Amino acid sequence: MPISTLLAMLMAGTSSNLVSNGNFDAGPSEWNLIGNAIIDDNGYEGTSGLTLVPAEGSTAQATRTITGLLPRSRYTVSAKVRTDNRLCPPILGIRNGAQIEKASGYTAIEEQGRWTEERFEFFTGDATSIDLVLQAWQSSEQAIVQFDEIQLELGRLDPPGPEQWQGTFSKPPRITIQPSAGDRLILDGSFDDAAGGFWAPGIEAEVVETELGNAMRLLSTADTSRARQPIDLALAPGSSYEVTAMARVDPGVVGTIYLVGSGDLLCTTSITSTSWAPVTLQFETGDDWVINPKITLENWKNQPGSAWFTDIEMLATGSEWAATTHAVPQSADGFVETFDEGFLDPDRWLISTKSWGGDNGGVSPLNCSLVRDTDNGEPIIALKLQANGDLYDGPIEHEGRRTRVGSAIATRQYYASGRYEVRAKIAPDLGVVTAFWPFHYIDYYPSQDGHWHEPNPRRNTEIDWEFPTDLRGNEAEAEAAGIDPDRIAFTNARTNSWGGQFGGEGGEHKGRHLLRTAEGDVVDLAEDSIAGIYHTYAIEWHSGSDLGDNGDTRDEPGCVRWYFDDVLIDELYDVEFGQGNVPFRAARFWLGAWFAASGYIDEIGWGGSPNFETSDLLIASISITPFNDSRDAYEPETVPNLAWAPPGDYPDPLEIDPTCPGDIDGDARVGIEDLLVVLGAWGGAGPAGDTDGNGTVGVEDLLIVIGAWGTCEEG
Repeated sequence: MPISTLLAMLMAGTSSNLVSNGNFDAGPSEWNLIGNAIIDDNGYEGTSGLTLVPAEGSTAQATRTITGLLPRSRYTVSAKVRTDNRLCPPILGIRNGAQIEKASGYTAIEEQGRWTEERFEFFTGDATSIDLVLQAWQSSEQAIVQFDEIQLELGRLDPPGPEQWQGTFSKPPRITIQPSAGDRLILDGSFDDAAGGFWAPGIEAEVVETELGNAMRLLSTADTSRARQPIDLALAPGSSYEVTAMARVDPGVVGTIYLVGSGDLLCTTSITSTSWAPVTLQFETGDDWVINPKITLENWKNQPGSAWFTDIEMLATGSEWAATTHAVPQSADGFVETFDEGFLDPDRWLISTKSWGGDNGGVSPLNCSLVRDTDNGEPIIALKLQANGDLYDGPIEHEGRRTRVGSAIATRQYYASGRYEVRAKIAPDLGVVTAFWPFHYIDYYPSQDGHWHEPNPRRNTEIDWEFPTDLRGNEAEAEAAGIDPDRIAFTNARTNSWGGQFGGEGGEHKGRHLLRTAEGDVVDLAEDSIAGIYHTYAIEWHSGSDLGDNGDTRDEPGCVRWYFDDVLIDELYDVEFGQGNVPFRAARFWLGAWFAASGYIDEIGWGGSPNFETSDLLIASISITPFNDSRDAYEPETVPNLAWAPPGDYPDPLEIDPTCPGDIDGDARVGIEDLLVVLGAWGGAGPAGDTDGNGTVGVEDLLIVIGAWGTCEEG
C-alpha cells in the first residue's frame, strides 16, 4: 500500500467509515429526505433502514454532503440495497466533487426482493467533499426501494462476500484454447471440480459420490434429465475421434450419451448395463470443419430410475482449431501482413461472424476475399472486405438477411501499446463504415475483484479510426473549412478512445476531425478510393507508466495519436491521476466494413444511408510495432472465442497464373521474394509456395520458381 494512502488512513481514522448514521439508527439525522422517504425497521437484517417509494413524477431520495475528504484520492462507497420491483432499482450515486460522477442502478431478476450489496470506487479531484445520493427514480411502477449500511471508505477494499441467499458468487465462463494432441477436449469428465462451470446440468441432474468417485446422476421424471458440455472449438476435416466413459443405469432404464455438431454430425450410444461398464463412441469428421460440437448425457423422461456417468474423455488429435491460443493473452512480437502469399492465414487472423451497431446483418466471412490490385503503380495482393448495402440482391446471407451485411477480421493475438498502421482504400459509399480499431472487453463477474470497482462490470478498450462521419462536437474546425458540421462526409474521421478504466461506455474521447494533407488540403477519401488511391492510417498508442498504486498516479501519462499519411490528425493525453480514456489492456486489432444503423437525423445511421449494392474496403498491408510500455496489461477477455469463422470458411487463396506459375507474390515477375516463400513454406501443406498444386511444398515447387525466373510474359 502506498505511503500516501497509509497516511491518509491514519488521518481519517482506521475505523474508516466516513458516513455517520449510515445505518439510520439515529433516524433521519444528517440526511436530507425528499419525496416519499422514511426511516423504518425494515432495514438489512431487521434493523433500521431507509425506505423510498417513488411515484409518477416524484423521485424519492436521501442526500447528504460528506466533507473532510482528501483531494486526488480513491474512495469506495457501498450500501445494502433491495427493491421489490427490478424496474425500479436502488440508485447509489456520487456527485459534486468526484473526478467522474458515478451512480449504480441495476437489479438482476434473481436479485428482486432480496438484499444485495452495491459498491463502486471513485476519485476525488481537487475537491474535499462529495454529495452522496440514495434514490428511487420517479416511475409509474409500484415499488418499495430500501437502503441500509451506507459506507464511504478511503482506498480500494477487499470485495464483499455473497449474501446468504446467493451461496457463491458466479464465475466467468471458462476459456477454451488451441489444444495440442492428447489434450482433453471434454473437461472435468470425472466431475471433481467443486467450482463447476464445465457442465450445464438440467432438471434432476446432480453430482453424487459413487464407488468410482464422483459421477453425474440423472433422474428420469415427467421431464427428461440431461447434462451437457459444449466443446468450444472446431474439429478438423477427416479426423477420427473416440469418446469413452463409464456408465450404469437402474433396472428398466436406458441412458444415452451422444455428440452432435455442425454438418449433421450425430454420434450416439445407449446404456443398459446395471453395473458400471465402459462406453465408447467413435466417429469421423467429414469433408468440412465441425463447429459447435456438444456432448450430452441423457436419461429420457418417464423411466423408472436413474442413470450415472463418469470418467468421460475425448482427446485432441492436434488438428483442431480454436480462436484463442492462451487463456491469458501473451505479449506478442511485432506483426506485419502484406497478403503477398495470396491467402488469409487462420494462424494469424480471425474472421468475425458477429453483429453490432443496430439494424444490420452483422459481418460475414463470405464477404472476405483476396484480390489483385495496384498501389501507386505497383502490383499488390489486397484483402477485400465487402459490404452489401440496401440494394444488394445477391446470394450472401447472414443473420437472416442479405442487406447491410459487412465483413471484419481481427488479429488472433493481442497487442498493447504500439504503432498500428494500415494501408487501405476505404469503402467509398455512404452508409458503410470503414474502421480500424484495437478492441478488448471484460464483463467482470461477482467472483472477480473488478466487478466491485465500478457501477458497470464491463470494461472496454477501444481506439477507433472510422469513416465517414459528421463533425458534431468540432464545429469550430468545420466552420473554418466552410463545412456543415451535421453533414456526413468522407472528408471527416472519427477518432475515439475508451480507456477501459471505468464501466461500460461512461468515458470516451469522441474525436471528430477533417482529414488533411501535409499541405493542409482537405482530402475526400471516397474520391480517392474510386480513383484507386491508397492511404496510410496509423494509431500510436502509449499506455504510459504509473507508480504501482492500482494505476492511481501516472509518472508518465499515456497518449493516443491518430495519423493520416503521417499527418497528425488528433491526439489524446491521459490524466495524471485517477481515471482517463487512454487504454492499457492488450487488445486484438480489428479491421472492417460494417453498418452503423442507430439513426442520425434523417439517415439510417451515423455513417449515412446505404443506398448502394456493394462497397469494398481494400487493405494492402497491416503492421504493428509494439512499444512495450510498463502500464501494458494482459487480461483475458470474457468470451474471446465468440463468433469467429472456422478455417473452412476462410477465403480461397488466389490462384497462380498458369502463364507464370512461379509468380507467387503476384508482382508479374519471378524472383527472390517468390523463392523465399517456397523456402519458408518447405514441407508444409498450406497454399503458400505450392506452385504445382499437389498439396505440399517441395523440390518440384522450387524447380518451377527457378525455371520461370525473371519477368513474366504476357499471355
